[in-house]
Formats: sequence, C-alpha cells, structure tokens
Amino acid sequence: MQRAFWSGLAWGMTLGIRPSSHFAEVFSWSPEARFNAGRIALSLLAMAVPVVVGTWAGRPALGYVVGLGAMLLAGEQGERSAGHHGGLAASLVPVVLAIAAASAVARLPFADVLMVALAVPAATLVNYSRPAAVAGIRFIVFLVLNMGLVDAHGAHGRGAALLFGVGAAWRVVLRAVAHLRRLRADAQVTAAATKPEPTHRQRRSHLRRMLHTLQGWQYALRLAFGLAAACLLRDLWPQHHFDWMVLSIVLLTPRALERFPVHITQRAIGTLLGVAMAGTIMWCAPGHVASAVLVCLLGAAAPLVRPGNYAAYCVLATPLILLAMDAGAAIEPALLVDRLIATLAGCAVVLVANGLMDVALRTVGERA
Repeated sequence: MQRAFWSGLAWGMTLGIRPSSHFAEVFSWSPEARFNAGRIALSLLAMAVPVVVGTWAGRPALGYVVGLGAMLLAGEQGERSAGHHGGLAASLVPVVLAIAAASAVARLPFADVLMVALAVPAATLVNYSRPAAVAGIRFIVFLVLNMGLVDAHGAHGRGAALLFGVGAAWRVVLRAVAHLRRLRADAQVTAAATKPEPTHRQRRSHLRRMLHTLQGWQYALRLAFGLAAACLLRDLWPQHHFDWMVLSIVLLTPRALERFPVHITQRAIGTLLGVAMAGTIMWCAPGHVASAVLVCLLGAAAPLVRPGNYAAYCVLATPLILLAMDAGAAIEPALLVDRLIATLAGCAVVLVANGLMDVALRTVGERA
C-alpha cells in the first residue's frame, strides 16, 4: 500500500500536480453550501419519515433504503438543480428507468455485461446537452447502486429497489412543495436570465459529430473500462465485499477527462473517515432507536454539506450507505476493511483509465 501511494504521488508530480495545492483544494470549503431553516427542515423531513416508519414497523433496514433514495437524489445535484434541468418530475425519470433496468437484469446471466451495455449509451448523452448529461449520469449511478441493492437483499432485492425509488419520489415531492413558495420569483428570474439555447437539431448534429471522434467517446470508454475492471476484481475475490468498488467507479469517473481529479482524493479520505465512524457506531452498539436517530442526522446533513466539500459528504453518507446496502446485517470489522480497500482500488482503476485515455487522445491528436 505504501509503495502504491508513493508511486501514485510520483506519477502525480510528473503530471504537473502539486501535492500542496491538490490537498488544499481537497479540504477547501465552497461558498455554494448554504444552510437555512428551509433547507435543513426539508433534509431532516426527507430522512426522518422513512427511517421512523421503518423502525416502527420493525424493518429499519428497509427504512434506511428509502432514506438512501431520498438522500442520494438530493446529493446528485442539490436542491436547486431540478428547476434548471427539466423540472422536478424529470429529475425522477432517470431514477425510475434505472430501477426498472436494474430489477430486470440484476439476476440474469452476464448481468455485469448488461450493466456495462446499458451504461455506455447513457454516458454518450454528455455530448448532447447539460440536462441530458445530468440525466445520463444519474441513470448510470442509480443503475449500478440498485443492482447492488437487488443482490444484497436476496429474495427481497426487487422490493428494496422499489423502496429506493419511493425514497427518491419522496424527495421530489418535498422539493415540489418547497418550490411552491418561490414559483413567481423563480419565473421572474428565469425570464430575465433567459439566453438563446441551441435547437434540438443543432444538438443532434453536434452529438453525431462528437460520436465520430475519440473525444466524444472518452467518458463512455473510461466508464466501461472501470466497470469491467471492477467487476473482474470483485469476482476474483468473491469471499470479500468488493461490490463497493463497482459503485465507486461510477461515482469517481469524471465526465470531463482529468488526470488526477480532486474528487478521488476526497472520496478516499471521506470513505476512510466514514468507515471509521461506522466502526465506532458498531463498537458502541447503540439500540435501534439511537441508530435510527444517527441515521436521520447523518442522512439529513450529507446533502447539505455536499456543495461545500465532497469529502465531508462521504464521511456522513458512508455509514448510511453501508447500512442500506448490506440489508441491515451487523457491520463486521472485516466488512469495513473490505469497503475501504474497494474504495481505494476503485480510485486506482479510475486513475489508470484516465491515464490511458489521456495517452490515447494525445496519440490521436499527434496523428491528426
């Protein structure tokens, strides 16, 4: 592990990455994070209702799954994104499609191949428009996550995926209610700030041109390479819980090619601290009520801090994801170690994919 760290550091320096500035950005706080009573109340309500209902019904793990759906839909783009990217309902469409696709293919032979086959065309939407890119990436993230849910929850896997969708829908409903008070103001701001947009014909023409170039496929190819490598590594060591690596790939692979994205370092550090937090919770062994309160607080705070710092988001989100993805089973120390190793391995795979694509693009550019 130490050799890999120093090799990665040396490689980063050869790419012109200065560790001091890189880590300064890793720990920086963005002013985009805003805390007010309305946002805090919405986030708490989104988590508290499903977790309380699940705990009251004696199925806290299912309540966590619903809460996870509510948290991750907010965490994808923040509470302000829906109005800019096709409306509140449109933000739920990729989630519904992902849940349906995951439920259909997760138990089929060659499910991993089908997952990659579905992810690649969705990844090419980044060349069409920003709303299409948001929808495509959201579909990929929730496809992979729900395939993990279906596998983890056994005979109840498809039901867990459905409950995840219920959580996402619950978040959309809360956002719709919250936006009712601001509809007139938003309409005035939107009307004043409207700019000419490319027509669908122009966007289709741009998409066709991009798909005739390697640049147009760079995100899809890096994602396909990463998912294939993660699935292979997971299957080589089935006795470990390396399915987390597959999810790490889709969360860490940047849409635009970056040699050493800050998000990778943030996720590695955030997951390390999140695993430590989950281990502390496990060691303290609080009762169901105390665990539910912790989950509510962590799940409510995670979307609020994400615009400020992705590492902080990972610290808060990791324990909840562990509880939801592992079907409410006891979080053993070996599981925590596996999750951490899987995250670090996912970081390494993404960096390799980025490096290979960078070389390929440079080679194509030189030949041109």
